[in-house]
Amino acid sequence: MTCMKKLTALLVSAALALSLLAGCGGSKALSQVIADLLSNLYDNVTVETDSGLTAALKKAAAAGSTQEEVLAALVEELNLSGVRLTLRQLQEGRQGDRGVELVFQSGADPDAAARSAVNGWASAFGALPDDGSYTARVAMIEAEGGYYIAVDVEVLRAGSHDKDEPDDNDEDEDDEPAPSKDPYTKVDDRNYTINTSEGLQKLVEDLNWPEANTILSVNITLNCDVTLDDTWIPIGTEQNPYTGAFDGGKHTISGLSVSSSDDYVGLFGYIQGGTVQNLTLDNPNVKSTYTSVTTGEDFGDTTSIGYVGAVAGTNNGGIIENCHITGGTISAIADASCVGGVVGENGGSVTGCSSTGNVTATGSGDTFAGGVVGQNNGGSVTACCSTSSVSGYEAGGVVGFNFGTVTACYHANGSVSGNRAGGVVGYNLTYSVGGIVFGGTVTACYWSGTGPTHGIGDSESDINATKVDGNTVTWKTAFDGNESLTGLSQAAGGWYTSPVNEKTPPKLNWETP
Repeated sequence: MTCMKKLTALLVSAALALSLLAGCGGSKALSQVIADLLSNLYDNVTVETDSGLTAALKKAAAAGSTQEEVLAALVEELNLSGVRLTLRQLQEGRQGDRGVELVFQSGADPDAAARSAVNGWASAFGALPDDGSYTARVAMIEAEGGYYIAVDVEVLRAGSHDKDEPDDNDEDEDDEPAPSKDPYTKVDDRNYTINTSEGLQKLVEDLNWPEANTILSVNITLNCDVTLDDTWIPIGTEQNPYTGAFDGGKHTISGLSVSSSDDYVGLFGYIQGGTVQNLTLDNPNVKSTYTSVTTGEDFGDTTSIGYVGAVAGTNNGGIIENCHITGGTISAIADASCVGGVVGENGGSVTGCSSTGNVTATGSGDTFAGGVVGQNNGGSVTACCSTSSVSGYEAGGVVGFNFGTVTACYHANGSVSGNRAGGVVGYNLTYSVGGIVFGGTVTACYWSGTGPTHGIGDSESDINATKVDGNTVTWKTAFDGNESLTGLSQAAGGWYTSPVNEKTPPKLNWETP
């Protein structure tokens, strides 16, 4: 039907990822990876691996299903309940105080996971008083889909916080302005931390994108909210994709504006095996006017297609996790296009993401539009939700066209319209070879709202794409499940919190305090 030539490559990428996971070393070796990276970065911090912390982390990982639950269990295992501080609170810490932090880094590369953790902690470690003394015990273990990385920092000697302030006798001296922050910090050639609202744009300019390709392999961590004032040039193309790790640090990027005639459009144009996580895009305006080259009558004969998403135009073998689009408009006016609130085309994994903006695909040919993903081409979409209004030739509340897996997702309230319109999926492609069925699968998904007649637009069956009608099935039913329905809570693996009442959809964990 569409883009089938990419499917084999996607399956090979998945097999390679599994082999990498199988080949990772033991917990001692993993803990040494993070210790080696953190050592010698800070003169006032001594870094060491700790078998006790590793053992506690393993127990905590077995006890919890989310990062927050694992952190709570770890703090309890360390007997720090009620007295545990964060790393930032240690700036004012006293001798004996301890700060514990935990991160989950998805992926199969322990070195990349460790680098991302070190980047995320950089500002907190850097803010510790220079004349203080600290010990950082670290542990890193492999978990399903990635790695848990923990640090337990103890204050050996509290530092002073007024050493640079004037004495009382200096009251008559002119006050000196506080030093300004650097827009970004270069940890090393492949790792950067954004410190100011303008820092991301400054980094992109300094690395000379798109004239140079340096930025395509770097890892970027946000330590603050970011505002983009200029029209954005999407990072990555099919020929030169983004392969690094972008960690939003649960911060927000505002002002993303893209209006392009290119074929891959978003904050990132094309991701190949890279990662984008923990990011909110507020009120993005992303639009493509790409003109495709058509050699036949249907979408399958179109040699070039426009791919548009707020986070990425295309995610090929990469990971997009915990990314959220609040408001805005994601659109394409093209002969053929794949438009999603988060991702245009997905051949990797999209997990724990959401969208509330408008998603529109307009054109003379086949246009796929989804609240979260426009076209799921051999990838997975898990624990994602949308309240977007969606329109396209084939339109779905969550996914427009599906040739992969869609699990524990829902669409609520927004309208969905199109030639094939589904509350969850617009068109779900399947085919049979020798009696074996291949293609798209939809599991434990739910929908409400106006427009569609069925959960899957090309099917009169609502099996595994169930309408929440408020009577037979409520949002509480959708979350808990019953004897005939698999609930979101069971299928999503802890990504959702229980709805506050039967009429309100469950929220993703990022939305709850």
